[in-house]
Amino acid sequence: MSLYYVFDLETMKNCFVFNGKFKGDPRVQTFEMSPRKNQRSELLSWLSYLQNSGAEMVGYNNVGFDYPIIHKLLNEPYTFTYDTAYQLCKQIIGSQQYGVNQFNIPYRERIIPQIDLIKINHFDNNNKRTSLKALQVAMRSESVEDLPYDPDIDLTSEQMDNLIKYGIHDILETEKFLEKCIHLIDFRKELIHTGTLTGDVLNYSDVKIGTEYFVKRLGRAKCYVSGNTPRQTIRDIIYFKDIILPKIQFRSEEYDAVLQWFKEQKSVVKGDIPQPSLQARLAGIDFFFGVGGVHASVENKIFKSDDQFTIIDIDVAGMYPAVAVANGFYPEHLGQDFVLAYKQLQLDRAQYKKGTVMNAVLKLAGNGVYGNSDNPFSCFYDPRYPKQVTVNGQLQILQLVEALSFIPGLDIIQANTDGITVRLPRRNTYLFDIEKKDWERDTGLTLEQVSYSSMFIRDVNNYICVSTDGKIKRKGAYWYPIEAKDYDGVWNKDFSMMCVPKAIELFLLQGVKINDALRCITNKFDFMLRFKTPSGAQIYVGETPCSKTVRYYVSTKGQPMRKVAKPKGEIGQYKRANKLEDSFFNKIMAEIGPNVWDARIHTKNKSKYEEVSTNIENGWLVKEVNDHSKFDWSDVDYRYYAKEVEKLIIGV
Repeated sequence: MSLYYVFDLETMKNCFVFNGKFKGDPRVQTFEMSPRKNQRSELLSWLSYLQNSGAEMVGYNNVGFDYPIIHKLLNEPYTFTYDTAYQLCKQIIGSQQYGVNQFNIPYRERIIPQIDLIKINHFDNNNKRTSLKALQVAMRSESVEDLPYDPDIDLTSEQMDNLIKYGIHDILETEKFLEKCIHLIDFRKELIHTGTLTGDVLNYSDVKIGTEYFVKRLGRAKCYVSGNTPRQTIRDIIYFKDIILPKIQFRSEEYDAVLQWFKEQKSVVKGDIPQPSLQARLAGIDFFFGVGGVHASVENKIFKSDDQFTIIDIDVAGMYPAVAVANGFYPEHLGQDFVLAYKQLQLDRAQYKKGTVMNAVLKLAGNGVYGNSDNPFSCFYDPRYPKQVTVNGQLQILQLVEALSFIPGLDIIQANTDGITVRLPRRNTYLFDIEKKDWERDTGLTLEQVSYSSMFIRDVNNYICVSTDGKIKRKGAYWYPIEAKDYDGVWNKDFSMMCVPKAIELFLLQGVKINDALRCITNKFDFMLRFKTPSGAQIYVGETPCSKTVRYYVSTKGQPMRKVAKPKGEIGQYKRANKLEDSFFNKIMAEIGPNVWDARIHTKNKSKYEEVSTNIENGWLVKEVNDHSKFDWSDVDYRYYAKEVEKLIIGV
């Protein structure tokens, strides 16, 4: 049985605090090093106990931040002080990119095993960066708390006590998130236990699992030079005429014009040159083509199946790996071995049921390899390869669109890089099946099909579909989580006012009036919103300053909410002109002194630095509810939420 120990450090200028607890145990261990207390020996003894008991320490960015400090303590126990921790903290923060820094301790050198929830969830990716405070909102925690003090000030004894309380709150929230990630950790442990993967697997993201598995299948020597230097194919320009499959042809002039446009394009790998894009009117809707794919959709329409028409959605099974395998595409430096290994992934995955560990690993390998083929740090990097997949893939989808458009009475509802949704006369279903099978034979790809009883579509990224077996597919603004698994991979989303998608669904699918639908929603967290304060700004509700992460709801008895942004320069001084060297600016300032405008260094309009105040939820009043108990049902301003729901009404 795994022994998880959740921990967190607070490293202030004159106070170092270690808080931790075993998962499921209510007892919390706190160790402090400060002018008032030195529990270094006790902490070292406790860490020794964790090491000897086989515990795994779990944290949030602990691999990148907390553990390097603990490692320093374990290796230099007699000289480690709160100032040591503070100085190392400053160095780490000053050098790291989120979750990744030069102070990381290689996993084989870690004295106590580490599990980092940031890494498992890939929050160290810039596109998925998520703070523990944002997670507290997403998890609907009773209390959302930010660090109460500037780490660069000397704390008083009372402030140290408050810091400890804050740290304990953080580990309780980390433990809560650990509970939601246990299945991810169990999955990784099975990979280790079965010998499927080795290394720091407990801290691998899904993408990392997929790519490492495929590297193992290909052979590390095939993918890397001297162990860690990735083999790559470097290119400056990709000419599309050289990568488009000769078998791609069209029967109609307007479709062929798209093909000819693609053949004239090129993609410049480096620099600020924009990627090519095209808009074309085809099959009665606007198609938008780009390097990464295609999308098209009707807008603001409702479709329903009946005795005469059916709604069918078809998409390519495992689109990106499938296109590569069917056409023999590969990163040049990896050669045909890549195609053979990639094809074997598909064959192997078919042998495992959905839900099994190996089925999941093989799926991750297929998708992860494609994603990393455009990553200049990856051993799969060849910028031609992903273009081969996406350009040919979307042109083949367009071939299917053209073929289906000849079917009498068929309407294209939407199309994207891997699929199409249509409204089809039932009497012509046999024609649809013929075209589909012909396309599968010609492309070597497999289509998966779902029938819908209704579809409410605002645009290509926002819609609700109800399948004939009653399953609801929600997309974009209409999506909300229902089961725990719905959060997997999307914890970085903003879960503000989930009452809106819930209410619009009741309105569209069941005909419930909007105001009634909102009052059917009885979970107060569904009415709460989140605001993350930008750096250098302060949020106020009324005249009360708020923490950086603000959870609130719109209230009939609340106060205005505003953001006050601090200027880049000193308030009241003339604004500095752009593109000035500091040495020149400082020289002129030394000559003229403060409060004097000079054309050489100041803006021409003689504007001055001032605070900029911006209203949040302009025209409405709010109440801050970082403590959930402040929420009051009696003053919820349903008018605000009703207006938000009205924005999602379709078909009017």
